Amino acid sequence: MTTSPQAYPDTIVIGPEDAPEYLRRMDIDIADVRLAIEAGDIAAGNKTSHHPLTAAGMSRWLDTVGVLRGQLALGKWISTNPRNRPVSDHLELPYGLSTVGATEPTGIADHPSGPRAARRKGIGTAEAVGPTIPWITVQTLRRQAPAVDGAAPPAGNWFLLYHRAPDGVRAEISLPRGFAGGQFTGWVVRVILPEWRPADGAAARKPLDVGGQDVDFEVSEVAS
Repeated sequence: MTTSPQAYPDTIVIGPEDAPEYLRRMDIDIADVRLAIEAGDIAAGNKTSHHPLTAAGMSRWLDTVGVLRGQLALGKWISTNPRNRPVSDHLELPYGLSTVGATEPTGIADHPSGPRAARRKGIGTAEAVGPTIPWITVQTLRRQAPAVDGAAPPAGNWFLLYHRAPDGVRAEISLPRGFAGGQFTGWVVRVILPEWRPADGAAARKPLDVGGQDVDFEVSEVAS
């Protein structure tokens, strides 16, 4: 059974024109996000059919994550790795941010349900959306109640979702409403980013992960 995100009439959708100011209140510079998206596209585009099938998608995710976390770390964000899942946590504000490859509705403001992860996610993502007692820290405690007061973006663990379409990358930074069966079940807030498109010279060479490809992790316990 496939779990699809649900359409909620009270989902807040922030359009591309308002995204820079909205994200600034979370101490996120949209230029840093676009830099990360570009780095990911370059990395994916450097892979050929001789590489493993997952190389383009893996390279995109690795470089998007690495550049984004590196840029955020120049400010008041720190890089953490709960359950080996790369996350950025703000030192003063109640926000976390991680990166997930997502489905075709990503970045489409008027889509009735919004995106979901390109591949089912594991317990690390589930705990980020709904923290459980063993993994609660001061930072997750500050982010447990995603109540929207209109004055500021709601506290919580947010996700940069991206989708490589034929002409470029659509992306959004969004706060999930819930998580079940390995998938997001809806969204509290969706911040739609302006679509990123490659420069004219690079547009003819499309990465092999056009249409969406994501990476997954299997966390195993090392026997003692």
